[in-house]
Amino acid sequence: MRASSNIADDVWHADPEAGAYEWWYFDAISDDGRDTLVIIFLAGFLFSPAYNRAVRRHLRGGTARRAAPRPADFPAISICHYRDGRPRLRVVAEYDPQSFAASIDRPACRIGRNSFELRADEHGNNCYVLSLAQPLRRGRALEAELVWRVIEGDLLPTQNQSRVEDAGAHDWNLVAPRCDVAGTISVIEKGGGGRFVQRFAGLGYHDHNRDRRWIPRAVDSWQWGRAHFPSATAVFYRFGEKDAAVLASRLFTVSNNALDIRQADLQESDRRRNIFGLSYPRQMRFETPGARTILTVNQKKVIDSSFFYLRFLSEAMLETEDGRQERALAITEHLAPRALAWPALWWLINMRIGKADRRASFLP
Repeated sequence: MRASSNIADDVWHADPEAGAYEWWYFDAISDDGRDTLVIIFLAGFLFSPAYNRAVRRHLRGGTARRAAPRPADFPAISICHYRDGRPRLRVVAEYDPQSFAASIDRPACRIGRNSFELRADEHGNNCYVLSLAQPLRRGRALEAELVWRVIEGDLLPTQNQSRVEDAGAHDWNLVAPRCDVAGTISVIEKGGGGRFVQRFAGLGYHDHNRDRRWIPRAVDSWQWGRAHFPSATAVFYRFGEKDAAVLASRLFTVSNNALDIRQADLQESDRRRNIFGLSYPRQMRFETPGARTILTVNQKKVIDSSFFYLRFLSEAMLETEDGRQERALAITEHLAPRALAWPALWWLINMRIGKADRRASFLP
């Protein structure tokens, strides 16, 4: 795992390897704590049975006469809105290659009628402007206009290494760890019979992930999350490569427009299993040696669940060496990607994936 914080590198890298993937991730929690948004633009859709089937065949030599499946040929959009810890709407839709466009020169991407781009507001502040338009189940449609205004971001612009040609590392660009988020979310009833409009305001986060390796072969487990406290933003990960003897744990804190990256000792407790048998810790405690910064996370409520992935609305507490304690809600996630390579499960995954703007998924 190689970390950076670099707006200039928040662009499309067009990695050609079979199994490569790249995504731009945006999330936010409303000021009152009731609403949670998670929006992801993906190329090389790592949950896609179509992509994983093509990669698996290629890596086994079954498509030796064909070109390797390219991430740009398998784009997808994921849009989730939770109210009081329960899904209010969930969209995961695959698109064809012609529906995908992204810039290699500036942060901008379009998938179907969904897009984001980096702009400057009237005060010169960096803003990510998202425009969403996507069908929902039962003939409804989603439209949204949202802005992530960067409060703290671009924190390691000169140390970024993600353009180095290294096929054996995951690049995690914490582009903008703390943002003001505002906008509207509209749900249009079937046939245009009515429109529900909700205004959103809160704190958000944006990052960019990419890897040139097929994730079921490269990663055993991955736990990550972020929380916005009054004085700082905390981001953590526990990353386990395949066959690694030790899991890597890091704690990132952002305060006063500076990013501090430290190794962390992780203690896990109260292990649980979801209904699909996926194991996860209910409690996590990250402690940095020396500086004595402690992040405690209680993964209190599962808000999205499958046999390879979990998303939580969590409670977090940050303790600093001066004795200050702060509490905040957190979005945390857990991925165990080995199941993505199992063909027997692909039909079930497909039931939760819609197809472009033609139809929504069969299951919510």
